[in-house]
Amino acid sequence: MLRCVAAVIVLYPALFASAQDEYRLDDQGQWEQLTSYDPATPEGQLQAIRKAIAEEHGGKAVDLAGSWIDRYPNHPMLVEAHLLRGDARVLEKDYFDALFDYEWVIRMYPASEQFITALEREFKVAEIFAGGTKRKLFGLRLISAYGEAEEIFIRIQERLPGSDLGERASIRLGDFYFDRGEMERAAEAYDLFLENYPRSRRREWAMLRLIQASLARFKGPNFDSTGLIDAQERIRQYKAEFPAAAERIGADALTNRIADSLALKLFNTARWYEGQGEDVSAVHVYRRLVREYPQTGAAQDALARLEALDERVIETDDRATPVDDAGEPEAAS
Repeated sequence: MLRCVAAVIVLYPALFASAQDEYRLDDQGQWEQLTSYDPATPEGQLQAIRKAIAEEHGGKAVDLAGSWIDRYPNHPMLVEAHLLRGDARVLEKDYFDALFDYEWVIRMYPASEQFITALEREFKVAEIFAGGTKRKLFGLRLISAYGEAEEIFIRIQERLPGSDLGERASIRLGDFYFDRGEMERAAEAYDLFLENYPRSRRREWAMLRLIQASLARFKGPNFDSTGLIDAQERIRQYKAEFPAAAERIGADALTNRIADSLALKLFNTARWYEGQGEDVSAVHVYRRLVREYPQTGAAQDALARLEALDERVIETDDRATPVDDAGEPEAAS
């Protein structure tokens, strides 16, 4: 029971009231005395809703807030009632329904202080969904809520660009994709974060995750090497900005492994040209491999293949099919 109360305090410190509704925790975690209202007034009824939430009577608070909203649809404190109902629904673990109240506040009161509060609440719900909690259907948690989590993280960035909450949502979106193994989308999210928040204290984390996501996109020497090339450039930037951290993660060894993989990619491409009877193009790629990755094992194998090819072919390699940086044939202009 005490653990549950603590969770409510952590999630909603500004709304937690004592059982007598005389005090509450402010944003700094300090108790402050509340103004007492006549229980028959709208303000007094809102206090009763806060008290129900404080005592973990979520269902009761939802009902009280719903009645209040129906009774006072034009009251100045209507925005507060929607926030309270959303909080009560979260207490009941009705997270998806809570989003309707928070969205109402966000859309109807974009210039109010409750606007940011509601976005903070939505961010916490998104984190719950991102953690695997499902939406309810017929009272059971049957529907994945990953889509809702993704949408909320994106919307927060659009609604509060440049803010601390927008920054948190941006990095969390990248982590969300990364944890789900969606490495291409994770790389895009981290790249956008670095662009939008170049001075963030989370920059090192984003750069490291971007390197990892780029590496994970490479499926092998027979596949597209764009991820490896991106990772190579990102490691160079990471070493320049965070040399001590780069040493800890073994950035130099990682760079060597990338070089080995890129060299093997070129070697396989050259062998493919040989198999197609295009020895001139094969020689072109072998020579490039030796020039760009001379310390790799693939370079030694390339030298052996060059020696095995006819000298006449080597001397006329200017007729070779042009290839791009990844060793693939370039499109004809």
